[in-house]
Amino acid sequence: MQVNQIQLPSWLNNKTVFQQNVPFVIEGVAAPSATITLDISKDPTDGRKISKLDTEYGVILSLETTTSPKGNFSFKIPAYTASTDAYTFIFKCFQTTVTYSDIRCGDVWVFLGSDFLSIPMRNANAPSTPLKRQVMTHLRFMTPARDGLESGEEDIDYEPKQYFKDAHWIKISDTKELSLVSSSAFSFAYTIADQVNYPVGVIDLSTPDSTIINWISEKSLQSQEAIYDYLDELGLALDDAKYRGLLKKDRNRREAENLKQEIKDDKSFFDFDLSKDAKYRELEGQSTREEEVQNTTMELDFPSSSTSSMKDVKVPENSAAKTLDFNMFSDMRVKTEQKAESTGYIKKRYRVSTLYKAKLAPLVGVPVRGFCFSPNKDENLFGRYDLLLMGLLGTLSQVFEPKSVYDDSIMPSFLMVAMHPSCVDYEFPYKVIEFNENLTAFANRLNMQSGIVSLHDLLLPDKTMSFTLGTRLAIIALGIHITPKMPKSCPMCSGCEKAGNKLILQFDNLGDGLRLSEGESELKGFAVCGPDRVFYPAKARILHGVRVMVWCDDIADPVSVTYGFSPFPHDATFKNLSDLPVLPFRFDRDAAFYAPDLTFADCDNLEFVGKVDADSEFEKLKVYRTFKGNGVITSDAMNKTAGKSSLHIRYETENSLYGFEPVLSYASLMGPIKLYGKKKLLVDVFNPDTVRKSIKIENFGDAEVRQQLTWQTLVFNYKPNEDYITLDSLKITVEDSSRNGEIYIDNIRFE
Repeated sequence: MQVNQIQLPSWLNNKTVFQQNVPFVIEGVAAPSATITLDISKDPTDGRKISKLDTEYGVILSLETTTSPKGNFSFKIPAYTASTDAYTFIFKCFQTTVTYSDIRCGDVWVFLGSDFLSIPMRNANAPSTPLKRQVMTHLRFMTPARDGLESGEEDIDYEPKQYFKDAHWIKISDTKELSLVSSSAFSFAYTIADQVNYPVGVIDLSTPDSTIINWISEKSLQSQEAIYDYLDELGLALDDAKYRGLLKKDRNRREAENLKQEIKDDKSFFDFDLSKDAKYRELEGQSTREEEVQNTTMELDFPSSSTSSMKDVKVPENSAAKTLDFNMFSDMRVKTEQKAESTGYIKKRYRVSTLYKAKLAPLVGVPVRGFCFSPNKDENLFGRYDLLLMGLLGTLSQVFEPKSVYDDSIMPSFLMVAMHPSCVDYEFPYKVIEFNENLTAFANRLNMQSGIVSLHDLLLPDKTMSFTLGTRLAIIALGIHITPKMPKSCPMCSGCEKAGNKLILQFDNLGDGLRLSEGESELKGFAVCGPDRVFYPAKARILHGVRVMVWCDDIADPVSVTYGFSPFPHDATFKNLSDLPVLPFRFDRDAAFYAPDLTFADCDNLEFVGKVDADSEFEKLKVYRTFKGNGVITSDAMNKTAGKSSLHIRYETENSLYGFEPVLSYASLMGPIKLYGKKKLLVDVFNPDTVRKSIKIENFGDAEVRQQLTWQTLVFNYKPNEDYITLDSLKITVEDSSRNGEIYIDNIRFE
């Protein structure tokens, strides 16, 4: 008699973690029409002796069933509570026995998406906080191939994969494989396990350079017609024939790359294979050598007169008509939401269902606690991201358990990561902010438990950022599922009251309250506007750790407020006591002129985090620089008129002049700066050496500085005849007949 090997789901193997408090089904294949049994045993991991009469240990469940004529079978496993005890699953069919040991019951999470969630441990740095050995033993991870291609695979096939070839669960002791695990997933699992003291498993599916489209199943598209129609408008809907056509082009591309390398290697040995060259040119859509010779001959005889024999000769069509345009799907089609006339070649990150087929489909039936999702940096270009999120949630509900929830405590949660400011598209700079607004609105509308985490306060490139993200996701996961008093999302504005010329803001998800970020003495990042809808930087104060009062002395009737509403919100840094940053927001979406970045005007900081050029990394940049003479610019926290400090400038003049300016050319300042409804510049000046001086400000004129040891306010009128102030630069020149001098500058403001 032929004995068939027992085939079990990919997610079930040694070291598996299965979800507590949720019954689940194990489906597999064995010999047809045969009896198959399952015994589940449980053993304490602390080594204590147990009585034979103790029903909690030993064999705790024995099941038996008969396979179908095709060999299919299923076992329904009851719900178990989380513990550190070890389970063993033993399947038997005829002479075949499959044993899986060291299995744990705890919480199972799924990580999917792109960007920060997909950074592996080997490419990140963990924070310096020492890790607890006992907590580490609770962690388990399952990380299929990042790109979805396992050993022997070159393409993701049209038919969804049923089983993983290589993926399996690992523990912390599997150091080589652990280096491939998402650093965010590790930090997330560790933070949760440290609080709950039972096993935490993460199925780490996150994939760099993927988009939400890759994760949506075709079944989800078919059941949600609006999503299919939207993707069809973008030229992204794929049937079997189109998908297989793309795979063929992928193979041609690989073959062309291989031939290119072979030809290069042959040339290094003074060898040249015409057949290889012809094949390569055909794949690339280039002319053959013979065609090149013909074309070159014709180009040598340009028609120089009306009687030229070449005047009416037509150059043969270049074979570029056969070109495989590997970038035909341009980002512009996403930006404009226009359907392509021909999909041609669609980039892999825009192909529907690829990662569902390769990484989600083999996980059908896995019970989970929740999901963590991070968007790709290009996804803010999609106009209907809410539809795509619904498609993703529909797909997840098709794959994972529990599908029917009768108890809110086992309802899976959906945690999202807001887009980082590094994803700003300079053609559409506010797209990132609007995208995050829409994520927040979507999370608030969901029936399932959800939360959103932001990293807008972490701008500097730092290899620990992905660990920080994992910790923040874990905090809101604990708030949703374990500790109700903890925040269930990053704090967000939930209401606004008006009191005279002040606005009082309320916030959700405060945890134990709000606080200033480390090293800050003032709350910044807020702006208010009056009925004219022109926003201007505002002052703010935390009230009793739970509310924020915002006002601007120049606005008597504030009608709206924003916080961190800038493509690069470097001053939006205040948090709750759980270290979760308050989400940037605007109180309404009515048309307005939003406040520009006026970091320089406070005279509080000499550096800020920004970008020199659009393509450069975030770095610490100098707020001010000297452009004439020599000078040393420092902060003085003792002698000031507002804020936390003033500028103390010691200078050496050049031809009786010293000049300095705020640097307004940085790409992250989104210049030129425009100030609507303003026509004056005011600046506070202190003259410590009581020498006669004057100050001239570019486009604003000049003013005398009095020879006295008191702060004085100089007023400058904007010279250009415009309705608003435009600042490409702001050169400030001190005229001083002395060779050396010093001056204090503070509280630059516009009226």
